[in-house]
Amino acid sequence: MAQSVAQAATLVVVASAWLGLRLLDLFVQRIARHLETRGLVGATILLKPAARLLKLVVLLGAGLLWLDNLGYKVTTLLAGLSISGVAVALASQKSLENIFGAITLYMSQPVKVGDFCRAGGHLGTVEEIGLRATKIRTLERSVVTISNAEFVNLHLDNLSARDRFWYHPTIRLRYGTTPDQIRYLLVEIRRMLYAHPRVLPDLAFARFNQFGQYSLDLEVFAYLATTNYFESLEIAEDLNLRVMDLVTAAGSELAIPAHIEYKAAGTPLDEDRARATGAQVKEWQERGALYLPSFPKEKIAELRGSLDYPPKGSPGGAAPPVPPPA
Repeated sequence: MAQSVAQAATLVVVASAWLGLRLLDLFVQRIARHLETRGLVGATILLKPAARLLKLVVLLGAGLLWLDNLGYKVTTLLAGLSISGVAVALASQKSLENIFGAITLYMSQPVKVGDFCRAGGHLGTVEEIGLRATKIRTLERSVVTISNAEFVNLHLDNLSARDRFWYHPTIRLRYGTTPDQIRYLLVEIRRMLYAHPRVLPDLAFARFNQFGQYSLDLEVFAYLATTNYFESLEIAEDLNLRVMDLVTAAGSELAIPAHIEYKAAGTPLDEDRARATGAQVKEWQERGALYLPSFPKEKIAELRGSLDYPPKGSPGGAAPPVPPPA
């Protein structure tokens, strides 16, 4: 009789364990579908080890019930297991921190696999977010491995998530630049920003910001119409070259740092260009076209996209004019 009861109890334990494992599989599948509908496909990588751990708990519980039905003192075994569990937990503290870090990365998604980001002092593409660490392919083509516990606490700048890039240089002009030269540059830099097809005109401006220690500082502010980091460098390079052309056309120069002294015999500013710049500003004033402190909206709309980009002579740019036959 006792043997048949023990056999029946064993069958109940086995059936309960089997049912628990099947329910766990269904639960994991449902969570996986839910994560996919929310766009968290990468988080499904965490489900397999989590499911294995839960299955191990179910099997361990079933084994303890079976031993209890056979008459063994399970409480003594549980006490030993609890002490061992505490020791294992203390020994695996760092591993648990990394696993929780991986859960945080997959659920909050500050970065995803394939994103181009800046993590602490590293700049590169996220190649893998594992249970222990995250791997970043840097611009030097090396792979940096950062533990998840450390990675989640870094300052993360997800460049792939940007909807535009900020262009914000300070143009430091040499002292001796005349007010009319500054007016000319403010107007022409703004005109260039409004006319450039890869600059968003809504917040683009140039301002005479301050009298610096060794320079007259113009602040340029604009957003570039791109979400690609490398393309933003190309556009910024084009804008920088155009600004340098405008500074030269105004007859001014970029400032030299204060620790290098100007000498009396040094090269003076271009007086001919300075006079031409002053004449241009005067002509704008006379016909009411000196667009300071701001351009009218209709003029911005007229200028929008009127510059050639890529510039003439570059692959994909406008073809240079063909000279007439001799």
